[in-house]
Amino acid sequence: MRRIKENNDNHRGLNHRGLYEDSIGNLFRKNLSPSIRVVILMMLVAGIAYPLILTGIGQTILPFQSNGSVITMDGKNPMGSILIGQEFTSPKFLHIRPAAQTASGVDPHITPEDAFVQAANVSKATGIPINTILTLIELNIERNRIENLIVFAPHYVNVLEVNMELVRQYPDIYAEYATGTINKQGGNT
Repeated sequence: MRRIKENNDNHRGLNHRGLYEDSIGNLFRKNLSPSIRVVILMMLVAGIAYPLILTGIGQTILPFQSNGSVITMDGKNPMGSILIGQEFTSPKFLHIRPAAQTASGVDPHITPEDAFVQAANVSKATGIPINTILTLIELNIERNRIENLIVFAPHYVNVLEVNMELVRQYPDIYAEYATGTINKQGGNT
């Protein structure tokens, strides 16, 4: 009985709140502190370092694609991206599909059949021979196939590329739209 009483007396001198606070501090130091360090490290690596490294690599290796694939006039005036459909209202240009025919409404491509149907209207509005317009469409289809490894590429026509080629080849007809030379890379040709 005496031993039990001595043990109880020894425990009475300790602060139970102090024991609790010590165990929380130990728990934090042993378990939570390393976890928090890992989370902070992963935020720095995945949230800052990784995007900066990829941006640097992209800007070095593929600057045209990394900057949005923008086609410019005179190396200064952006005309649009070959990745996003541009709305052309003049009958002198090919037109993209109405938004109701495409899921996103920003598809820059049309089928070759749609382009061939529009070629007669463009020819009538500009006076450019229809065979020339059909050839430009065919060249765009073939270039898109080659760029997309031929086997996997669907047949499509990039409306902006064909329209800009028309402006490039016929500056007199498209004088109201052209302010200089069109170049995919941002410089003069």
